[in-house]
Amino acid sequence: MFNKLLPKEERYFEDFKDSISHVQEIAKLTHGFFAADTYDKDIFLKLKPLEKRCGEIKSKVIKRLNKTFITPLDREDIFSLIKNIDNIGEILVGAASRVDTYSVTEKVEYAEKMAAIVVQQTKELDIALQDIKHKSSQINECKAVQDLETEADNVYRAALKKLFAEEKDPINLIKKKEILEMLEIAADMCQSTANIIIEILIKNS
Repeated sequence: MFNKLLPKEERYFEDFKDSISHVQEIAKLTHGFFAADTYDKDIFLKLKPLEKRCGEIKSKVIKRLNKTFITPLDREDIFSLIKNIDNIGEILVGAASRVDTYSVTEKVEYAEKMAAIVVQQTKELDIALQDIKHKSSQINECKAVQDLETEADNVYRAALKKLFAEEKDPINLIKKKEILEMLEIAADMCQSTANIIIEILIKNS
């Protein structure tokens, strides 16, 4: 009874939406980066400020959690959700940064397709997070993210099969494999985020 009389810190919901909007932009830029015939360093440079902003939002949420007595959702759910959203952006930026770090000059086959799947996943996550405050998020969007992750797995396996069959330079093979793997991990992280949202909805229904 006493807890119900205390104010809840509601700004977390805005933080979720703010963070996923930045991650969605990261996903779009990453897709554009891997879709280009020649990798554009200007696109890569646009990713870093967005990644930094997501990190700042995550840090702000964690600091607030330590100060807030009553939270609108379970503390562990808030922490897991904001951390996962931030991780999606970090992994995508990591995939693009490998191109720069490893001086990859030729297009990594299937990377564009995998990045496009992650773009769609972040769109579905954005929709799912819009009404989470009112417990009315559509689980359909979360399930769509899960289905897209399965698609990403299939693309990843096809990419590896072709890579190992055709790439003769072992160093290039390692570089390309790592880039593809990071994009696949990003898709996995989107699925993990969708799972957290579903758990929140079920727990608070």
